[in-house]
Amino acid sequence: MSGPCRFNEAVFTGVEVIDNDKADFECSAELWIRGKSKAWVLKKAKYSGASTPLLTEISPRFGTVVGGTDVVFTGTGFTDTVKDISIVIDGIVCAVSKASKTSITCKTGKRPGLPATSLVINIAGKGLVSNNGNTFLYVNMWSADTTWGGEFSPTEMESVFVPKGLNLYVDVDSTPKMNAILVEGSLIFAPDKKTTHVRTFDAMYIFIKGGYMEVGTEKHPYTSKMTITMHGTQKDPYIPIYGNKCIGLRFGTLDMHGVKRDVYWTVLDKTALKGATKITLAKAVDWKVGEQIAIAATGYSGREGEKRFIKKIVRSNINKPEITLDKPLEY
Repeated sequence: MSGPCRFNEAVFTGVEVIDNDKADFECSAELWIRGKSKAWVLKKAKYSGASTPLLTEISPRFGTVVGGTDVVFTGTGFTDTVKDISIVIDGIVCAVSKASKTSITCKTGKRPGLPATSLVINIAGKGLVSNNGNTFLYVNMWSADTTWGGEFSPTEMESVFVPKGLNLYVDVDSTPKMNAILVEGSLIFAPDKKTTHVRTFDAMYIFIKGGYMEVGTEKHPYTSKMTITMHGTQKDPYIPIYGNKCIGLRFGTLDMHGVKRDVYWTVLDKTALKGATKITLAKAVDWKVGEQIAIAATGYSGREGEKRFIKKIVRSNINKPEITLDKPLEY
């Protein structure tokens, strides 16, 4: 057709990121054509937090790359109509089986390759669910032969490279002493359901290069027992800048969180002399029998600081508990 094209209505769809944490927000919109503002009447864009589905929890947080993991997403503003929900994790569809306004369950598919981590939950008529910082990780189990190309897991003094896009999940109770662990993807240590469970990991070097290492997070702390031992001598090769016998971090994330404690440190209520097997504290504590504490040196030599395990706690005076140590003090 010849001449100008006339139209009466235009609809614009997109995403605008605004540095504002209000539950409800309203902003004006302007339409510019060829660099000139037109006096077009545009409706104000409105955001309503109450109308936005919000994800608050994922359980479990990890699932094997072979798929078949049932994942439960908990939150608000969902729908109980299964066919209206789509979930895509790392580009792989997670088949939804159950849904309610506060919970969605899906089964993961098999994830090949090393794609970037992503989670997209869409609800018809409501749009994208706000992930609220939560994510699900496809992981390769240390114990699985498939993680190591169908071969056996690493042996004494071997090195391991964790490439970007791969999340290595250490699910074994102990490992041989490893040489170097280079992490560009993720190295994850998750707690056991039993709080008394003990896991150990031994290596000469762990180097996180733009990657991620997790031994519990602030939201999901490590609730069982974990000992990471770094091995080496002064004569062993150094990683430039970082040295040896170390956990090195360069442009990455090291997340370590144990069980939250109300009291991390306090002072002695009474002087503890050399040979003492009991100490009295000046503050109530939430410490437990079997845990290890450090007692700072009285003098100027840090080498006189001592570590002791708690053998017994008497809380008859709750504000000044008496702790029995596993062996006498040397200083």
